[in-house]
Parts: sequence; C-alpha cells; structure tokens
Amino acid sequence: MGMIGRIILAAVFIYAGAVKALDPAAFADAIDGYRLLPYPAVTVLALYLPWLEIAGGVGVLLSRIRLGALTLLFFLCLVFGIAVASAWIRHLDIACGCFGDGTIGAAALRGSLFRSILLALLAGALLWVEEARCAGPDISRSRPLSRR
Repeated sequence: MGMIGRIILAAVFIYAGAVKALDPAAFADAIDGYRLLPYPAVTVLALYLPWLEIAGGVGVLLSRIRLGALTLLFFLCLVFGIAVASAWIRHLDIACGCFGDGTIGAAALRGSLFRSILLALLAGALLWVEEARCAGPDISRSRPLSRR
C-alpha cells in the first residue's frame, strides 16, 4: 500500500489543485456555494488552497517532508468532508468544486463525501505508517545492557 497509495494520493491532489489553480474564479464560486465563509475569505482560499494541495501532493512523494504533507492532506480531507456533509445536510444544490466538473446535486455531494472519506482514510493510513517509520525502533522495550 505504501508507494502505490502515496502515488494515488499525490496524483489526486496534484490534479485537483492544478484544475483549481487554472480557474480560481470558478473555484471561488464553488467555495462560496457552501455558504460557510465571507467572500473575502473565499477569495483568499480560492487563490491559495490549490497551491497547498499541489504542494501536499508533491510532498507525499518526497521522503523528507512526507510526514508533514500527509498530515496536511489528512486534515484537508477532514475539513472538506465536514464542509460537504454540511452542504448535504442543508440540501444545498451545489457542485463540490473538487475537480472543476459542474456536477450538481445531492448525488454529487454524496459522491464527494464518499471520496473525501476514502482519501482521508488513505491519508490517515499512510500517515500512521509514516509515523511508525519515522519513530524507528522503540528502544524503551529493548533489554538493558548487562553489566559484566
């Protein structure tokens, strides 16, 4: 799961970020449709979030910053999942804004929520593995040196 999972996660976030970065006005409209933030915050988010997604996707592939990138992407998935669930519960007729497609409605939001949960699970599993790798062997459980 390690390398393949990282490549999948990186590809999804690099692609999604690139689509949004190419049309920040459309992404701002998608964010605004959630009715969660004031418009000045929406515009800032529309300009910077795509680049954060791209950086996180690239970071997942680089061993030195992988742990931070996985943490970032895990929390992005959680926040997005909460936003989508909120829109779905409030019966908003909006597009998720993830990949630039214009699919609108409850079915699209359910699909986006499902995808967000899957990506969060993947990022969380990879994060768990990476944390274990970075921690190294647990020296507290090793036998003490004998005194001779």
